[in-house]
Amino acid sequence: MPMLAEKIGKLCKDKMIAELLLRFEKHPNFIITNYMGSSTSDMEALRRNLKKASANYFVVKNSVLKLVFGKIKLEEESSQVEGGIGISFAGGDVVSACNVLVGFAKTHDKFKIKGGVIEGKRTPADRIRRLASLPPKNVLIAQVVGGIKSPITGFVNVLGGVLRKFVYAIDAIKVSREKAKA
Repeated sequence: MPMLAEKIGKLCKDKMIAELLLRFEKHPNFIITNYMGSSTSDMEALRRNLKKASANYFVVKNSVLKLVFGKIKLEEESSQVEGGIGISFAGGDVVSACNVLVGFAKTHDKFKIKGGVIEGKRTPADRIRRLASLPPKNVLIAQVVGGIKSPITGFVNVLGGVLRKFVYAIDAIKVSREKAKA
């Protein structure tokens, strides 16, 4: 019987490693947190909020995570793996995921953001907090488009002003010629 339990344990560990490798492959942007002391209901609320931000969150065994970090060449991240570790994989909008996690950490003292990897670069916790202060992606896009549109609009207004003055000048000439004829 002990051999069967060992085989099942090894099979479960291999399955967890394969699942984590797949998640890291699909979502290279992730944030490492320490969740110890957070209640189950709080964690479920966090998961729901992250889902709205196209992200997810799950708890992982430290030994498994260290093995996975070794396999994907992120050994330096292993230093953050101690205590109860949870990982949030960010979807398309990393800023929204950071915003949710930082907001949750502000209201839950025991929940700590340890760091992460964003755009292939190691990202410390303070940078994740700064990212959370940015507006959402759609607002940033609107600001960029507005910034691009503004000079074009000004140029069109200047051209419109020149055309209006030209029309006024032509109209004034027409009026003066009509008065001269009369």
